[in-house]
Amino acid sequence: MTQPLNQPDKHDAVLGGYAAIPTGAVILGGWDGVRRRLASSRPEERLAALPEALQYGQRGLNLVMRALGDRAPEVQQAAYELLQNRTEPKVMRAVDQFYASAYYDRVQRLLAGQQWQRADQETRVVMLERYGLDVDEPLQAKQLQGFPCTDLRILDQLWLKYSQGRFGFSVQKAIWQKYDRLYWNKSEVWRTFADRVGWRTHNLFVDNHWKRHSEITFSLSAPVGHLPFLGDKFGIFTVEAIINRLTECQRSIAP
Repeated sequence: MTQPLNQPDKHDAVLGGYAAIPTGAVILGGWDGVRRRLASSRPEERLAALPEALQYGQRGLNLVMRALGDRAPEVQQAAYELLQNRTEPKVMRAVDQFYASAYYDRVQRLLAGQQWQRADQETRVVMLERYGLDVDEPLQAKQLQGFPCTDLRILDQLWLKYSQGRFGFSVQKAIWQKYDRLYWNKSEVWRTFADRVGWRTHNLFVDNHWKRHSEITFSLSAPVGHLPFLGDKFGIFTVEAIINRLTECQRSIAP
């Protein structure tokens, strides 16, 4: 059946919000209607148009991604919720940037300023806060089995970005897995890994000494993979669990 003139289809919105369309009413339908509502000065109109925009392929997706920077927090959050489970690389980058700005701004600013020790401490704090734990409490390895992938990925990306690829969980993961494949004895894996990333001391006076947080080198001159260390209650006690969780997270988004 031919669509009557001046009548909306299932994607159309009507100016004024009437359920029945009076003769001569202006119809804000289709793609143009979505664009106009997303450009509206009224947050509720922009909010309502977001889900509909995704029906228009890449161009609609681009508008929803742009809404992550909307001036209204509720519109930003709605856009984030629509995009957070998508796996397109461009979308994931936009979501991560939004999430990092919203929840990891302090970590990002410390890393950007190359304040490595404070960034290391802040990373520990936000990971504990993610579980509702006090900053002085240890985070058990078994808890890390369920650490949110988005948070872990963003923290790793921030460390990678601002250290020019020298520091980060994924850097530690590559080193750990190399030795985990090489040695069958887990103690040997631990020792070799710690030697490689600079977490153990060997000299004439002290041999096989596992460093504490106060002995860590908070500088780009430190060995690759040296950071994040995350304190004496993290460090060597959680790195394997973090690596295992990061591996699971990366597998979950693999094509």
